[in-house]
Amino acid sequence: MMDIVFNESFGNGLAGALQQPVVGLQLDLQVGDLGRLTGESTDFWQMKAQLEGTETATELAQTVQQGIGQLQAAIDRGDAIRVWWSDHPDDRLGFMWLCALMKDVSNQLTQVKVPLERATSGAPIVFQQLVSLGEWDGNAALVFLSTATDVPASERLALSEEWTQQVAENAPLRVTVNGHTLGVPVDFWDKLIAAEIRPNKSVIWTIGRVLGELPVGLPDWWVRGRLAVLRQS
Repeated sequence: MMDIVFNESFGNGLAGALQQPVVGLQLDLQVGDLGRLTGESTDFWQMKAQLEGTETATELAQTVQQGIGQLQAAIDRGDAIRVWWSDHPDDRLGFMWLCALMKDVSNQLTQVKVPLERATSGAPIVFQQLVSLGEWDGNAALVFLSTATDVPASERLALSEEWTQQVAENAPLRVTVNGHTLGVPVDFWDKLIAAEIRPNKSVIWTIGRVLGELPVGLPDWWVRGRLAVLRQS
């Protein structure tokens, strides 16, 4: 069985907890043209590479394609696939994409949906709302293995059609609202981001402030890009 996640940090922790490899596909599907998964567009990789300043667009694209290649090879072998996901838009969209990839194969597909909220076990008990699966400890997340369910062909087909609609819409940004993934304008979060800008504060400070006050799981590199636009306006 191959385990798939759409958050690289969570994947690393989960691999240690399971004591087996986990493919962490950091696809960032809430942002940008979804055609990049099929090589139809390179604009996204260029944008991310420029804002992150760590890798070239080619290196980013190759890393993702390597992970997708591992997944496709497992599917071609007939291996069972287990996907871990949440209500974060990256995860919901990743689950749709995976269902589209597997809608015409007989491989077993199992899903483990991990909540983005929890009550701590210590004293005092605190209710926590998490931004993404990256905030889950891999060992703690193993408790959700008991909730794993198969994804039947009918559900794969339905979610495959939803994925096709998301690709066709080609929204610049996507959010999850009441369990639905919606395409929104690129400036959807701008007013809330602008509210955290302070005079004489660095970009790094402002990004930290935005991510803390706007806990919706936005990539820090994308916030950097929006701050650049806002500072020019």
